[in-house]
Amino acid sequence: MESQYITILFAVITSGLITLVAFLLYKNLKKSRYDKEENKALLESIRKSLENKMYGINERLVINEERWRDVNHLLIRNEYKESATPISNSRKVHYSNFLESNGIKENDLLIDERLIFILTPFNETFYEDYRVIKDVCTSAGYKCKRGDEDYFKGDIFPEMLRLIVKSNLIIANINGRNSNVMYELGIAQALDKPVLLISREPENLPIDIKSKRFLIYKTYPELQNQIRAELINLGTNNE
Repeated sequence: MESQYITILFAVITSGLITLVAFLLYKNLKKSRYDKEENKALLESIRKSLENKMYGINERLVINEERWRDVNHLLIRNEYKESATPISNSRKVHYSNFLESNGIKENDLLIDERLIFILTPFNETFYEDYRVIKDVCTSAGYKCKRGDEDYFKGDIFPEMLRLIVKSNLIIANINGRNSNVMYELGIAQALDKPVLLISREPENLPIDIKSKRFLIYKTYPELQNQIRAELINLGTNNE
């Protein structure tokens, strides 16, 4: 009888120890996951803070008329405009292994003549630039989209690529030299898509881009007028 009690007591103690160990392991695992998410959120916050500071410094550099003219002297002398070629309609993209491996189907290659895709930093610093461009495009009868307007489950890149392929025109806001914008811009140009670059500070651009067609503006009304004129040319080419 005594041995039976000992066996039961041993079983209870063992069960309790197993439960305790399981609880401690679960608690540590949960804390580890929490710490990981907390660290991830902290790093994202630091990244956004540094990005905003960088954009703020760039903005202050061109805030006055004298500095703006100094930064953009080549454009003011029309050296960029003289070699510019008006934008034209997009041609159907060749269906490559790159497109196929990223989920693009052959029917995705059909061009939507009313679709304009905007490459822009997803940062509030540039939201007004985006709003101005979208308002001009919408008023001219075009559909205007950027990559973060729709919610996507999983990888957003295939949808971004699909919009680049289907669009009749790509407008790229290259202010701030955002890495995502530069990457998507490279893809658009490699696919031979018509691209309209906009910037407040062309002298600060990578050398590879300076030879490309772009619009420079100091104020939003200037940006509106220039985009509107480009869309009129594009509409004329559509006819």
